[in-house]
Amino acid sequence: MNTAVKTVDDYMNALPGEVREVLQKLRSAIKSVAPKAEEVISYGMPAYKYYGMLVYFAAFKNHCSLFPGSSQIVKMYDELKAYKTSKGTIQFTLEKPLPVSLVKKIVKSRMEENKTRHAAKQILQPVKKKAKVADKKTDPVLLKEAQQVIAYMARLKGKQFEEVDAVRKLIRKSSKKLQERIKWNAPSYYYKEDVVTFGPYKPGKLLLVFHHPAVVKVKSELLQGDYKDRRLVYFKDAKEAEKNKKELARIVNEILKQIA
Repeated sequence: MNTAVKTVDDYMNALPGEVREVLQKLRSAIKSVAPKAEEVISYGMPAYKYYGMLVYFAAFKNHCSLFPGSSQIVKMYDELKAYKTSKGTIQFTLEKPLPVSLVKKIVKSRMEENKTRHAAKQILQPVKKKAKVADKKTDPVLLKEAQQVIAYMARLKGKQFEEVDAVRKLIRKSSKKLQERIKWNAPSYYYKEDVVTFGPYKPGKLLLVFHHPAVVKVKSELLQGDYKDRRLVYFKDAKEAEKNKKELARIVNEILKQIA
């Protein structure tokens, strides 16, 4: 463990040429499929953070190692038969490095695993917190609803997961009164009555359906449509939603004021 290095570049530059060449290919493969991952030094090794720790790699005297977590060792068992593995670790040599395609596959799988775990934690947290504040057992109805949302989010991949997850967090933050569940096959938010639900996802078009009748009395440039009992909000992506989060929260809270 090299605790002196501060950056991954420092770590790489300190390696012998042949080792550096092999690990640079590994590094490039990781960054190509996880461009948003934060590259850091952790435990003296190059590491990547993406919704938690993603993978580590390191050079040792007689081998190199990739540390993707034990779940990936199990998932990729057949493809890793030619390499020495242990709990969460894949060992390889300069003569027989890990194929770039396999590294990318492992990292992609790990990314999905991290995102699902992160979403589950975020979804369950308010349910458990509510029970703790009330000094009661977790409400079985709320727990079931949370589990349904976790299952829904686990099915989403790539950009769709990131976009939906970012917007659902904005909605949850708009009011502590809102509860989350799956309704009409999508994340939906309610307080005594239904307030807003995600519409069908399309790249470049995030749709929110405000279906409480009180929304027709709310004036906002975000609200579209002249339906007698609902309004629609479209965002091209999560960044646009973030820019409009205050107005989104205002719409939500204007509706909640009308719910007794």
